[in-house]
Amino acid sequence: MTTILEKKVRVLDLSMGWAGPLLGMLLAEMGAEVIKIEDTQFFDWWRGSISMGPPEMQPIERASTFNTVNRGKIGVTLDLNNPRGIDLVKRLAATADILLENYSPGIMKRFGLDWDVLHSINPRLIMISMPSFGYGGPETNARGYGNTVEAMAGVTGLTRYHDAEQPYTLSNALGDPVSGLTGTFGVLAALHERERTGKGQWIELAQVEGAIELMAGPIVEYQLSGQEPRAQGNRNRAYAPHGIYRCAGDGAWIAVAAPTDEQWRALAAALGIDHLAEDSRFSDAARRKANEDALDAELNRAMSTMAIEDVLDRLKTAGLYAAPVNSAAAVLADPQITDRGYFVAVDRAVVGTHLYPGVVARFSHTPLKGDEPAPLLGEHNGDVFRGMLGMTDTEIAELEAAGVIGTAPRQYSKAS
Repeated sequence: MTTILEKKVRVLDLSMGWAGPLLGMLLAEMGAEVIKIEDTQFFDWWRGSISMGPPEMQPIERASTFNTVNRGKIGVTLDLNNPRGIDLVKRLAATADILLENYSPGIMKRFGLDWDVLHSINPRLIMISMPSFGYGGPETNARGYGNTVEAMAGVTGLTRYHDAEQPYTLSNALGDPVSGLTGTFGVLAALHERERTGKGQWIELAQVEGAIELMAGPIVEYQLSGQEPRAQGNRNRAYAPHGIYRCAGDGAWIAVAAPTDEQWRALAAALGIDHLAEDSRFSDAARRKANEDALDAELNRAMSTMAIEDVLDRLKTAGLYAAPVNSAAAVLADPQITDRGYFVAVDRAVVGTHLYPGVVARFSHTPLKGDEPAPLLGEHNGDVFRGMLGMTDTEIAELEAAGVIGTAPRQYSKAS
C-alpha cells in the first residue's frame, strides 16, 4: 500500500526544536519527501551540544528528542550565512511544494529568503512561518520557546494545584506540539487550495495564538462572569470526585472520575465504602463539590490500603473511569499499548535500535509510516545536491572544502 503523499510533495524543513520539526515529521509520515536543512555550525539545537562528549562519540547524534521528531527526513547542511548556501536553498525552493521555518521574524528576510523572494522563485510554493508571537505587535521581535509561549497564552496561569503555595507550574512546553499539529492542518489545507487555484501562499502561525486555544473554557468563563478562573489542579470545575489518588506501594497513583450520582454510588460500592454514598455531605453532586476536600480525604484513605491492580480491577468491573498514572517505563510495558504495537523499533546509526512512538492515525488504505530514522548531520548532501540539483561530484567537493556544506560540526573541523 502507498502512503497519502507518496513522494508527491517535497518539503524544505528549515526549522529547529519541536514545533516545526514535528510538522515536518508528520508530513514525512504521510509520505512527503522532507529535506531537513541545517548548518554545520548552527545545527538544530535539539541535537544538543558538541561539548556533551568528545568528537568520536558524535554527541549531536545521540539526542532522543531530535532523533524522535526528525524521523523519515533527508538531512543536508548549508551555511545560510554564505551566499552560495542561500543560492542552493533558492534552487531547492524552486523544486519544492512546502517550506517551513520557525525563526524569529526578520531572520528569513535577513537571509534573503522571505516570502516575496521565494514566491517569485516558485509561485506554487507554500511557506509556513511559525514565530513565537507573530509578525506585528509589540512582541514581534521577541524570542520565545514552548514554555514562554505557554505562559503568555495563559496556560501556565492555571497550571498548579488548587491549594499549592507555588503560584504556577510549567507543563512540558505545550505551545510546541500544538503549533506542530495546527501547522500540519494549515499546510494540508493550503495544498488542497493549491489544487483549485494553482497558487501557493504564505501561512503565518503565531505559536502563542495556537496555545490560547487551550484556554477556551477559562476565557469564555471570564467573559461571562467577570471573575478570574481559579487553578483547579486535578479537580473538575463541575463535579467531584475527580482527581489523582494514592494506592498502596511506592509511586502507585490512580486517576478516577465519577461525574454522576449513579457513578458515585458505584464507586463507593466498588471500594467497599458504601456508607459514604449515604453520607449527607456527599449525597448529590452539589454537596460532593462543596465538600470536596473531605471527599478526597475519604477516597485517599480507602485506596491507600489497596494495591493499585485491585483498585483498577474493581473500578473497571463497575464500569467506572479509572486509569493508572503510568511512568515512562509503565507506558512501554502497558498491555494495551504493546498489544496494538504502537511503539516501533527504529535502527539509527550511532545510537542503534530503540523504541520510538509510532503513528497515531491509522489509515486503512494509505498508512502512515514512522519507522524511518532521523538523518545524521548532512547525511544526504550528495543525494540531494547530485540527484535533485544535478550538481557534479567536483562541485559538491568544492562546497564542502569551502565550508558551505559538511557532515560534522564546524568546530570539529577547525579543531582538527
